[in-house]
Amino acid sequence: MNWKLSQKFLFDCACLLLLLAWGMAELVLAQDRVMANGPEDLEREVRLLVNEKVEELGDVDGILNLASLYLDLGYGFYSDPSQKIPAFKEGARLAKKGLVLREDSVLAHFLYAANLGSAAELEGMVASVFIVQELKRHVQRVLELDGTYAPAHHMLGRMYEELPWFLGGDQSAAREHLSQAVKLNPLYAPARLDWARWLLKQGQREEARRELRIVRDQPPLDKKWLWDRKYRPEAMALLHRIASEEGSAQ
Repeated sequence: MNWKLSQKFLFDCACLLLLLAWGMAELVLAQDRVMANGPEDLEREVRLLVNEKVEELGDVDGILNLASLYLDLGYGFYSDPSQKIPAFKEGARLAKKGLVLREDSVLAHFLYAANLGSAAELEGMVASVFIVQELKRHVQRVLELDGTYAPAHHMLGRMYEELPWFLGGDQSAAREHLSQAVKLNPLYAPARLDWARWLLKQGQREEARRELRIVRDQPPLDKKWLWDRKYRPEAMALLHRIASEEGSAQ
């Protein structure tokens, strides 16, 4: 394998690892899905949609709702891989069926990449060239279809921030995409959290504190349970860390 091919493979694998690490917070975003009040409602909603035979009827919205619910189950509810992997695989299968019926669906491409990547990570397939290329193809298609899709900007921002420069890292691009994600969806807590982290790394403590307070005080319009369980505690922990560091510096 020559150097250029090796570099490309490393870049692909790094991108995949980042996609999975974000996991799948920006990848949990089905905005048109059935609204569950909490994680305990997810399985009930799945049973409801299955009983309505949305897949057999070719109901694309219902199919994508199911794919989103399986993603949420795997990401935010199940803790055992023996439950998580089948949930992600079923979500990927359903999202792929949604793509067959509606190829130009941003949500279908997004959910397919999210579920497929999550299952691959748990099964130790993160170095699979096929999986890497498949994920990249669908994430890029999201951006082709909707350049204003906040989760995609968030994803790109994280990628530019985390990758080393020789694999495409670019702090200026990270700033652009993370701030754009926040502008496009002010209540999208994962993006605002990472925007605050970026500001903190740049030494902009007051700006970071402002963003973290917004995450702490402003719940999202949906999936409040996920905000309660994950994003709000993370924002509070970062605020506490900033206060502790400032106190120790005095």
